[in-house]
Amino acid sequence: MNERILIVEDEAITALDLKYSLEELGYEVVDTVDTGQDAIDTANETIPDVVLMDIKLKGDMEGIEAAAVISKLNIPIIYLTANTDTDTFEKSNMGGVYGFVSKPYDITKLDETLKATLEKAKKEK
Repeated sequence: MNERILIVEDEAITALDLKYSLEELGYEVVDTVDTGQDAIDTANETIPDVVLMDIKLKGDMEGIEAAAVISKLNIPIIYLTANTDTDTFEKSNMGGVYGFVSKPYDITKLDETLKATLEKAKKEK
């Protein structure tokens, strides 16, 4: 079975590029969404193996807030963001977060982070 990933990204071009890149690597992308509430709703409906979460999203809810809700479902979260300042990193470094990948991302490094996250999550279950 292919690992199932939910992409939460507010930039449509980035989300589409990421989706195609991950599918080429053999992952199944369950959906791409651009708001925190859509991320929560989709995670509840699809229960992906991992969520790739941008921090800045459309709407009123940021990725950190959505991640806090999604992590209660025991779904690992990897932040994929251009916001790499110390304050953002400290705010985002909470339970359920398994990684922090900077944009622009390197697909090889992202794949390595995904594999490590999935392995760690498997051991924890």
